[in-house]
Amino acid sequence: MKELINKIIKKGFFHIFGSNVINKIVQFSSSIFLVRLLMKEDFGNYSYAQNILNIFMLFNGMGVLFALLQFGSESRNKEKRNSYFKYSFKIGLRFNILISIVLIIYSLFILKENIMASDLLILMFLMPVFLFVFEYIQIYFRTNLMNIEFSKLSTYNTLAIFILSVCGALLEGVIGVVIGVYIAYFTSMLIGFYLLRKDKFFEKISITLTTTEKKELTNYSIISVSNNVISQITYLIDIFLIGLLIKDPNTVAIYKAATLIPFALNFIPLSIMTFVYPYFAKNRENVKWLIKTYKILVKYLLLINIFITIILLIFAPLIIKLLFGEEYLEGVLVFRLLSIGFFFASTFRIPAGNVLAMVKQVKILFTINIIVGVINIILDFIMIKYYSMIGAAFTTVLIIGISALSYNVVLWRYFTKKKYHSL
Repeated sequence: MKELINKIIKKGFFHIFGSNVINKIVQFSSSIFLVRLLMKEDFGNYSYAQNILNIFMLFNGMGVLFALLQFGSESRNKEKRNSYFKYSFKIGLRFNILISIVLIIYSLFILKENIMASDLLILMFLMPVFLFVFEYIQIYFRTNLMNIEFSKLSTYNTLAIFILSVCGALLEGVIGVVIGVYIAYFTSMLIGFYLLRKDKFFEKISITLTTTEKKELTNYSIISVSNNVISQITYLIDIFLIGLLIKDPNTVAIYKAATLIPFALNFIPLSIMTFVYPYFAKNRENVKWLIKTYKILVKYLLLINIFITIILLIFAPLIIKLLFGEEYLEGVLVFRLLSIGFFFASTFRIPAGNVLAMVKQVKILFTINIIVGVINIILDFIMIKYYSMIGAAFTTVLIIGISALSYNVVLWRYFTKKKYHSL
């Protein structure tokens, strides 16, 4: 055990995990400050505009970042890895410029009834470009196992967003928040480019990818982004539909506040999967290693998440009152429901879904996500219409449970099949 701990320390696990802990604490603190600093209606409109941006960003770069993480981690040929990065940058950046244009059109012609949210979304129109470039740099660090650089840049970005968005809120209200986030990402990109230059990224030799290699990367990108859209829509469709059907910024604000802790705590499995992804990708043919490592992941996540969930369920009213104020106490039941959702997502859904992607089982993931996604949207429409935000929270928990069960059944069938063929 001691040898294992020393090994993961040397490979940078605690840089990533420690960075993610700091980042989530700072992100959460930022959300609390915004809840306190902004008027309830302004916070609701900002949350709604941000939620729409996040829905558009599910299509980030047409999925090339997912492909880069997979193909970059797999590739032992440095020249080919560089070629994947250069080819993907052109595709991803162009696609996100298109997203920015569509975002403006949506704001002007579809969201026009909510003037405040529409104006905020128009102001955010360049964020798809900023986010793609920043995440592209981070993927480069991850695939090259530059975990320290990855962690430092992530931490800087989070701290900058916190400080600048809070300062923006104090100086110019909700408009200042958006401007502060822009400045944070811009400076993060500059630091990222400096680190890339230091690593001589722009001088590295690349080779011309074959048509087959380009097609394989593009196909993986499209399937991966489709999976991401359908799996992540569980966390985003609620606020969108509450705003659409209920049309009350205050309800949106309460629901958003109730989601902050349960959703933020998903950083625990995500931090671990961020670290192990390149290793799973490299060992995807070693079924014994996969099974052993996956069991260890789930075992420790189960123990950690049971403890966290019990705390959240018992102290829900106190947590909401202390962090957000008495005016948000209507969200206690929503908070408790989503805490149960956190347990199933963090322990079973996120690890299994990530491992299936790591072993390139993206087509079956896509099929599951399509089915679950359709169920999610139909149930959300019905439950929100009749039960408002309680219905939205209940649907989220149910969908997380269904997808977690489906992912694990498929994953263990894959393990069994690979184990049988290896005999």
